[in-house]
Amino acid sequence: MFLLLSNGDLKSETESEIVAAQDQMLQTKYYATKILNRETDSKCRLCQKFDETIDHIISACLILAKEQYIKRHDRVCAQLHFIICKERGVQLDKKHWYEHVPKSVETSQGCKVTILWNQQVQTDRTTPNNKPDIIIRDNQKGTCMLIDLPTSGDRNVIKNEAKKILKYKDLTIEIQYMWNVKTKVIPVIYGVTGTISKSFRKYKSNLPGKHEVKELQKTAILGYCTHTLESTNVKVK
Repeated sequence: MFLLLSNGDLKSETESEIVAAQDQMLQTKYYATKILNRETDSKCRLCQKFDETIDHIISACLILAKEQYIKRHDRVCAQLHFIICKERGVQLDKKHWYEHVPKSVETSQGCKVTILWNQQVQTDRTTPNNKPDIIIRDNQKGTCMLIDLPTSGDRNVIKNEAKKILKYKDLTIEIQYMWNVKTKVIPVIYGVTGTISKSFRKYKSNLPGKHEVKELQKTAILGYCTHTLESTNVKVK
């Protein structure tokens, strides 16, 4: 995270918002009520159900979850999808990842590799968690990767890694049986202000293509500033 901030790739306003969120220094209603002792309601200005803490705004608001969190999440997914497709020899319409609109199914030349985007897997046995963000099926190597990229509050990054592997355990077994391929889950968990776990680079190294950690962090952070803070109008103190 320090490397990303020190490179000077972000605007000063964006850097201040990131640091302020990490230091719990955003002007939330909870802060105004509990810390500044102002006579105001501490509930979220959007959902009106939970205290408007920083963690709530960036990862737990029911209103923001309907659209803004999805946009933020899909932006990072599109970046990964673009790099994976290029590495696997898929012909793409766009030159840059930020122009890329993922298709539900992409195939490489010769149909050696199939890449699914946000698709449910039909299994013989009922499997509730059957829709990873990206699935890479390599028919030539006999392998399959289930990639999931949940946005997470910075405090929950490590906990969510273990959850995702367990979440897709049944689907992994079903795919191995149906498609006769060796299957593994790749959780790419990142905090919305750029926090990553110690295992992040290990999981990233399993992905096809060259994925720069700082670029993924930057995409997540810009999504956080654009789709979350602007929607709530929460400012730095």
